[in-house]
Amino acid sequence: MSENRALIIVDVQPTFCEGGALGVVGGNACAERIADFVTDHADEYDLIVTTQDWHVDPGTHFSDTPDFVDTWPPHGVAGTPEAELHDAVASLPFDDSVKKGEYAAAYSGFEGVNKDGDTLERILREAEVGAIDVVGIAESHCVKETALDALRAGWPVRVFSDLTVPVSEELGEAARAEMDEAGIEQISSSEAFGFYEEGEDTPIPGYDDGEGNSVEAWNKDDWDDDESAWSREDWDDLENNDLDGDGLADDLEDDEWGAADYRDDEPRRGAALDRDDFVRDEYDEDSDAELTSDGEDEELDTLANQVQLGEDLSDYDLSDFDLDLEDVDFSGDADDDDFDFSDIDFQP
Repeated sequence: MSENRALIIVDVQPTFCEGGALGVVGGNACAERIADFVTDHADEYDLIVTTQDWHVDPGTHFSDTPDFVDTWPPHGVAGTPEAELHDAVASLPFDDSVKKGEYAAAYSGFEGVNKDGDTLERILREAEVGAIDVVGIAESHCVKETALDALRAGWPVRVFSDLTVPVSEELGEAARAEMDEAGIEQISSSEAFGFYEEGEDTPIPGYDDGEGNSVEAWNKDDWDDDESAWSREDWDDLENNDLDGDGLADDLEDDEWGAADYRDDEPRRGAALDRDDFVRDEYDEDSDAELTSDGEDEELDTLANQVQLGEDLSDYDLSDFDLDLEDVDFSGDADDDDFDFSDIDFQP
């Protein structure tokens, strides 16, 4: 972790849950959620501390006629079962426990001390804590005050809104507004460490969630299911369809260019004239053959193919091409019968 993070579990005690002296609706369920969270994420924290109301003689904090603002009925009395940690959290792997309010009213966990007399702030400092998360009961009172004191002491603070409950919804709204204004981050515990709930994925914009996008669909052999698809036998028949014996399937010779277009990569045979013997003119210095100014490159390709096949070139006027024919050997393509020597005087 880049910084030591502490979790403060505030006053999760039976006295603040249903059936307790100051029971808050939803207290027991909140205790269970906190227990589940800590069980799953204890290793995310370098320090886990609990706080407890632990009243011995808090003076005017207790009253037989409480106003529920500054005075309250007896609750969290030290040594009673109601003052102990809630069963759901008592067995969690916490590192220290702070008790507060023995002889005076106390709402914030920072007003308490541990068994050695160390304050909560000292415990956090000695652990070199860099950030604090706060959960517990009640959001509107002790959770809020503990979070605000942590912030005042200089720590960045988060309160997990699903791991706390207020005394009333009205007081809860006021507490949340006060914490928000102070700069305390209030989020769901599901957002705490980057995990998400199953089924909460956001679809990718433009993604068509159809059958073809499923893993199962990719495993299908669609070609085998399609009656119009080519089979292995179809390809074998095509390859064996060479009735003219030229080494090329006859079905591939029907296009307008002819079979010669398929033989560019075959060994040259027949004519001694090779395409490399043609010298391109100055226009063919262009790096893109398709953009030569006079289009000769494409015509030379056709001419070269015909030369390979020994085809008749009589329809071509080679003077239209800038050719260097000095090194071309035509001896294999002509004999004396091809020339008329009657007009030539051979006498010295």
